[in-house]
Amino acid sequence: MRKTLFAVAAALALCSTIASARDVGFSVVNKTGSTMKALYGGPSSSGEWGSNILQGTIPNGGTLAVTIDGTSTCKYDFRYEIAGHEPLEEYGVDICAIDGEEFVIE
Repeated sequence: MRKTLFAVAAALALCSTIASARDVGFSVVNKTGSTMKALYGGPSSSGEWGSNILQGTIPNGGTLAVTIDGTSTCKYDFRYEIAGHEPLEEYGVDICAIDGEEFVIE
């Protein structure tokens, strides 16, 4: 019984650690061949894009540092608006896996 209670407590502690909020940061690199005019993102579970992350544009080859503050979810959806192209959408991006890395959009 004691081992079972310990195992349940350990599992609950692990789950609360996984679900805790944290800041996630990554660099968006525009390699689309055109200027990125807008970048929207939000948790995959929300069904909403949220507001435009860009404060201007990202030229081809340019980079933007992005920080998502206090997120408790890792799966995000993104929508990119590129000059001269139809909007691009990407679903289920694991932002926790790219924390501190480059996120290249081609």
